[in-house]
Amino acid sequence: MNDLREKLTSWGAVLSAFLMSNCCLGPLILIPLGLSGLAGTLAIFSIKYQLFLKIITLLFLGVSFYLVYRRKRRSKSTVITLWTTTILVLGAFLFLGLAENGLL
Repeated sequence: MNDLREKLTSWGAVLSAFLMSNCCLGPLILIPLGLSGLAGTLAIFSIKYQLFLKIITLLFLGVSFYLVYRRKRRSKSTVITLWTTTILVLGAFLFLGLAENGLL
């Protein structure tokens, strides 16, 4: 049961980070696929709720770390999933920060 909670919070962090970075990343992915309307909608949504999504992402990561590292016996796959998730989230934060400052 704990393993499922750990994985769900990790994936929740990735999903909220992706939603947060949709203002810049979404159009790059969706427009070449012919989904420009969806790209615009996601961009407007993510800009409007960007701070909220950042907080939710960090809360999901915090809960994930708590669930994984509070136990003495943890599976290697769960730790790998958590750190992969953390790297993906930090990459999304970095991409968003660079895009907001006009460095991309």
